[in-house]
Amino acid sequence: MSIIYDPLHDCKMVGALRAMHGISDCMVIIHGRNGCHCGALLLQTLGSEQNSVRVLTSGLKASDEVYSGEERLASAIRLADQTFRPKAVSVLNCSAPVIMGEDVEGLEMLLEGEIGAELIAMDVGGPEGPAWLGYEEALSRLVPRMQASEDEPRQGINLLGFKADDFCSRSDLSEMRRMLQDQNLSVNSILCGSSYEEMQRAPQAELNVLLGGDGLECAKAMQEEFGTPYISVPYPYGLKKSIKFIELIAGALEKEVDSQVLVREKERIKRTVENAHMFIQGIYSTPVAVVGESGRAFDLAEFLSDELGMDVKLLAISSCNFATQEKINTVDPHYQTLMIEPDRWEMNQALKAARVSLIFGSTFEKRIASKLQASLVRVSYPVLDHISLSGLPFAGFSGIAPICESIINSILNRNKEEVSA
Repeated sequence: MSIIYDPLHDCKMVGALRAMHGISDCMVIIHGRNGCHCGALLLQTLGSEQNSVRVLTSGLKASDEVYSGEERLASAIRLADQTFRPKAVSVLNCSAPVIMGEDVEGLEMLLEGEIGAELIAMDVGGPEGPAWLGYEEALSRLVPRMQASEDEPRQGINLLGFKADDFCSRSDLSEMRRMLQDQNLSVNSILCGSSYEEMQRAPQAELNVLLGGDGLECAKAMQEEFGTPYISVPYPYGLKKSIKFIELIAGALEKEVDSQVLVREKERIKRTVENAHMFIQGIYSTPVAVVGESGRAFDLAEFLSDELGMDVKLLAISSCNFATQEKINTVDPHYQTLMIEPDRWEMNQALKAARVSLIFGSTFEKRIASKLQASLVRVSYPVLDHISLSGLPFAGFSGIAPICESIINSILNRNKEEVSA
């Protein structure tokens, strides 16, 4: 195993931030140095909904690293509760205070009953682990705060592994809801992409559905605590994955899939893509690379290979989850080379060797795409230099046309230096 100098993945704080910030009425307090808060704030401001950025700082100073910053943090919690009146306050204890031994969980117990909001505190320092573990632990921390009602029948599903700051995420969620509704399948709660109260109602669902395998620890805890079964489904990129998404959920609920709905969707997609069939034929066998998180990238690579006929030279997983190993062991991979959480320099060398013409990745792949004179389709977290206001998804049946548009337009819009290369 090679030494990683410049990892693709972020620290545990970023994963926990993505989970907690997905709760619409939760304030997140970063207990750490200015750089930790600045990074978290920029990620949410540039890559999420800008009218709902809820990232505060405890104001930790250098002197607090000697005399303790717990009192300063307690003041920040009280002020956040009084000013914003949130349903929950999440305290993320970053690297410096973790090394100092700040007892944020003890502070959580101390302030219980003093503030109106639910307080959720966790250690998320860099040495604590990568971002995906922070995301998993944050979801698990929500389980003790869920409330089951014996008087109400269980119905619908919970979607686990949703990340509100993914590119086109809200549009993807709307499309998933639409596909499920067309099959008379309802959504009970989104973790994390709903209000705190909706999160608390999660035990009222019949089934937990893990998107791409994300949220496994939370699903296991809910199964133990509330008896809620769970399944893992692919992230619904393309026609085949969308159909599988529906069939797996319907099958787990012992319901029949309305095949007529699927036929109509296929015909609608066919009529749409036929309008650009020459362009679509032109991208057959195009050498491409996919860089992204495990819960999305494997499914995206399969869609590009199976349905668009692209040649996936390299699949680089920037952040794992508990289902990654199972996906690695697949019998028929849809890529030539696989890299798991590689060093960025090594990944860039692999991209050069593969001579790819198109990269599906994040804003962080912009530089290497420019050096290779390759087009970049922004689809992976984080996307900080592109916005989506149109409500068009990348996932589901309705996402096929927009993702094809992005691919073709990224090629057509290349400048003359790139084309001549």
